[in-house]
Amino acid sequence: MHITIVKTKNGKEYNGHLYYFRPSQNWFSINCGDRTLRFSFDDVKSVITKGERVSINSPPEGEDCDEIERARKDLKSGREYGWKQDGQLYPKEKFAWE
Repeated sequence: MHITIVKTKNGKEYNGHLYYFRPSQNWFSINCGDRTLRFSFDDVKSVITKGERVSINSPPEGEDCDEIERARKDLKSGREYGWKQDGQLYPKEKFAWE
């Protein structure tokens, strides 16, 4: 698994494995070994997963994946196509961080 580096707006930095990714509910979590930390997209400055295979054109060693940008694309598609996540429709209104 790849390491995700989270930088918060208050200057703190965390790293771990991306655990849950719920852009439709405005949060994600990372597993930091003995604990799982949950973050709101509103509270983060950057979220980067290193060495991820983001497409079939990614190099074998992978590349950086901007998880905030991925969340934006996910939300756009989810709203357009009426997706559900965990039984809930994607929100029609944009979040503050978008």
